Formats: sequence, C-alpha cells, structure tokens
Amino acid sequence: MKKMGVIALVLAALLAFVPGTLCAQDTSGDVKITILHTNDVHARIVESKTEVGYARVVSAFNAALAENPNTVLVDAGDTFHGLPIANIDQGASVVSLMNQVGYSFMTTGNHDYNYGFDRLMELQKMANFKILAANVYKDGKRVFTPYEIREIGGVRVAFFGLATPETAYKTDPKNIQGVYFSDPIVEAKSVIYDLIGQYDVLVCISHIGIDKSSDPTSIQIAEAVPQIDVMIDGHSHSTYEDIQKQNDTNTLITSTGAYGSGLGVVDIVLGPDKKIKSKSARTITVANSPELKVDEKVSGMIKDLSKAQDAILLKVAGKTAVALEGKREIVRTQQSNLGTLLANAMIYVTGADISLMNGGGIRDSIPAGDITFKQIYTVQPFGNYIQTGKFKGSELDAILENGVGKLPAADGRFPHLAGWTYTLDATKPAGDRVSNILIGGVPVDPDKEYTFATLNFEFNGGDGYSMLVGHAQNDFPSDAEVFVKYVQYLGEVTDENMVYKK
Repeated sequence: MKKMGVIALVLAALLAFVPGTLCAQDTSGDVKITILHTNDVHARIVESKTEVGYARVVSAFNAALAENPNTVLVDAGDTFHGLPIANIDQGASVVSLMNQVGYSFMTTGNHDYNYGFDRLMELQKMANFKILAANVYKDGKRVFTPYEIREIGGVRVAFFGLATPETAYKTDPKNIQGVYFSDPIVEAKSVIYDLIGQYDVLVCISHIGIDKSSDPTSIQIAEAVPQIDVMIDGHSHSTYEDIQKQNDTNTLITSTGAYGSGLGVVDIVLGPDKKIKSKSARTITVANSPELKVDEKVSGMIKDLSKAQDAILLKVAGKTAVALEGKREIVRTQQSNLGTLLANAMIYVTGADISLMNGGGIRDSIPAGDITFKQIYTVQPFGNYIQTGKFKGSELDAILENGVGKLPAADGRFPHLAGWTYTLDATKPAGDRVSNILIGGVPVDPDKEYTFATLNFEFNGGDGYSMLVGHAQNDFPSDAEVFVKYVQYLGEVTDENMVYKK
C-alpha cells in the first residue's frame, strides 16, 4: 500500500508539469480576467485625435494579452454601419477589420440591420467572431447563438447577448420583416435557467442602454436579473461614468460612449474558489492614453479602403457660411439649423407643402467652409430615401405629437420641420403638447389635403411614426443625394437662404 501511494504521488507530480492535462492549470491563486470592449462605433474605424480606431484597438488588445493571457475583446453593437467606408460595401470592410483585430463576440445594434436582415446574415457568415443575441427571432426560431461558455484561465465565463427591442422601429421596418425582438428580461432569465451550474462568471453583451425613453433599460435588466455579473452595454452612447450615476445594482454595467471615442476595460478577479473578489471598469481614450500605438497592418488595411473611396468622397458639393449643428443632444431635443436645411432640401426636391426630418437621422455637424460629399454622407449615412404622401390637416397633429412625445428625453423621433410650425408645451402630458399648427404661416385647414415629405424610415413606422404607415405615394432619391442637390442649388448655405422659397 505504501509503494502504491508513492507511485501515485510521483504520477501526480509529473502530470502537474504536462501541458494540456487537468493539472496544468494552476488554480492555487487568484485569476484575473480582462474584457476589452467597444460599442456604437458606427464605422468610426479610423484613428484620429479623438477616436481610438481599430489600428489602436488591436495594439491595445495585443498589449493586454501580453500582460494577461486571460483577455478577450467584444463589441456591443451598432458596428457595421455608419460612415461611407462601411456603407459602400455594406459592412464587409468592418467585418474584415474586426476579424483581423481579434474580436471574439458581439451583439447586434439596431443600425446593424440597416442593410437588411439578409445582408446581416451574410456578414455573420464572413465573421470569425460570434454574434450573440438571445432575443432575436425569425419564424419562431432564434436567429443568433444566444450564449457561449468559454473557459478562460480555468474559469467558466458565460457570454450572452441581448438586442434592443427598439430595433423594431429604430431601423427601417422593411429591413426586418418577420423578425421579432422579444423582451430582454424574459430572455435573460431564460438564458440563466439554461446555464444553471455551467458558469462561474456571467457576462451580458447588450445593446440596450440607459436612455429614459428605452423600455427596458440595462439597469432595469440588472435589477430584474441580479445573476448577471457584468453588462457590456451600448445603444444610449453612455459612458461608464454616466451609468455609475444611475446604477445601484450589484451588476457592473459599463459602456464607452460612442463613435470610437474609447476602448473599455473590465477586470474581474476571482479567488481559488472561483468566486468573484472584485470587478472594475475603466476606459482607454486617446486623451488619457497618448502612448497608444497604431498597428501597421490594420492601419494599412484601412488606408487601402479609404484610398479607394477618397476620389469620390473628397469632392466639394458646396460651401456653408455658418456652422451647421448636428450634435446628438441638440438635434434630438430641438430644431437646429442643420435640421432646418435638411427638411428644406426635401421640399426643394419633392415640391411638398411640408416636410419632417427626424433628429435621429442627423449624425454629425458640419463646420463653416467647404461641404464635401464625405461630410454629407457622414451626416446622413443610412441610405434612407425621401417619400411623399397626402395627409389631411386634421391628421397632422398626431405626427407632431409623436415627434415631441419623448421630451425632455433626447430621442431620434424629434421633428425638424420645413413649411410648417407649431406651438409646444412640453409641460403637458405626451399626446397633448402641440397647438397652433401653421402651414406657410396660415392656420392649418383640417379638411385640406397637404403633401408631406419625410424619410421612408418614418413612412415605414420608424421612430414610432405608425400613423404614416401606408401613406407613402412617391419615391425620391436618397436623403444624402437630396442634401447634395440642395447644397449645389444654394451654392453657399447662409442663415438667410437655407429656408427654401418656392
């Protein structure tokens, strides 16, 4: 018996030094897992003074791996669509770069459906990383893998994804016909039930956000599903600091803002018993990490893509004597001069009586000076096209009430108008805030029929404009093309001439 005991001890000692055996992983001490993450990049893949860019992301990822092999890179959606560098080939360039950078997982953002559901399925096939989303269904079946368990440093980490139900109206509804986005809370609970006993750490990659207009928010999900250890979030363009001010749960919820402004870092430390000892989050930015290096291979790939497009995009369409305001917090709560210009461009091209440009469709500002095609496609990157329809004056109030119904919260439905005005009282309940509608300076005639222009996105019920569904009668060029035509017509945009006069 003593001899057998000695042999067993010798074998155990030998096995401890053999790679790939059960004894190879040293679990005697703490284990740190690092999750790097991005969200709402909207194709801001090129590095700049304010945007990290994929060439810096891959360098940061490689540096993190060198320091801690237990590191993964994930993305929380609104990734494949945004700027012309992505839109020209419908997201293929972004997928190619993400493959090179080394992403492991992502979930879908609402704008990832902008090329249509079938194209998203094609992009998924191109990806070396896995798209996770537990609450996206088509024909009664989940479209994406709901979750995946990955062993990292001897720890079982379960990743699962949640997409915002707002995708149903925050992408063109025609893009997602037959696609259903179920309740994220219900699906999160279902995932956890499936995973009982199979994980040590539970990570949710969510495109949900903390906007007050969203239902539910990521914080509400964490409250309802406390088993979630970490949520890598997107959609509301919030920072970790923004979320901390509202999050009273035990779930670490983090996000990096938007447009490539940061690379998030989550560190999870577990003891030998696989119990979490600490969770922390921070964000790497160009400002706080000037030592960030650029990976030459990825940078070269991006330069090659950009060079192929620059000949077209750097052409000048016209000029503007004034800075045109397109900041998210402005255009989603009040009419800006850029919103005014875009709405008037619709009337110029279509001849409509009135028009509406949604704040969510305005994605950037334009400084005074030359207006290039690249700037125009940055402001209006979605490829929506203009449509017109007929409405009686009595039907217009409902359109405006929807547009201002989320105030004071910033929401993409906020209406920028041309040809008509109204009086707003945001202190009143939603649905009873609009009065004194004037068209061409004259009180609206409830029995008169008016020609109304807006994006096909709104006519398809996007941004909650369900009252427009079925009313579209005529199609016109894309929003960006209409913008180009109006800028070329004006020659130089001024405060005086941006309102179109028939």
